[in-house]
Amino acid sequence: MSTARPDEPVTRLVRRGPVTVAPTVTLRELSEVLVREEVGVALVMQDAVAVGLVSERDVVRAVADGHDIDDDRVEDVMTFEVVAIDSRETITAAAEQMLDGEIRHLLVSDGEQSLGVISIRDVLAAHRAA
Repeated sequence: MSTARPDEPVTRLVRRGPVTVAPTVTLRELSEVLVREEVGVALVMQDAVAVGLVSERDVVRAVADGHDIDDDRVEDVMTFEVVAIDSRETITAAAEQMLDGEIRHLLVSDGEQSLGVISIRDVLAAHRAA
């Protein structure tokens, strides 16, 4: 459970660097990474640049739409817009950005460096602890 307070920097919620995958990995390979790393989202990287995010929810939606998990790739289902928050912003600012953008995950960055990905669950835990 988070011991961070909503007025603290969002970096207090970052537990590790982002889990990354290439856009060309299959949905099965992505699923294996998410399970192994015990995360719900991966940052999609190409040539050391973040080009998207892909979540377990994206995989479920793809399966429901008839995608083949052994043939279709992350690039076929990922979200291309990577929404980030500056590491110096507060947890409350992250909550507002998530609500305004109707998103569940935010990339926390310090300039060009990706520090990690936080989820709405992380933000809610901080607000609950306050």
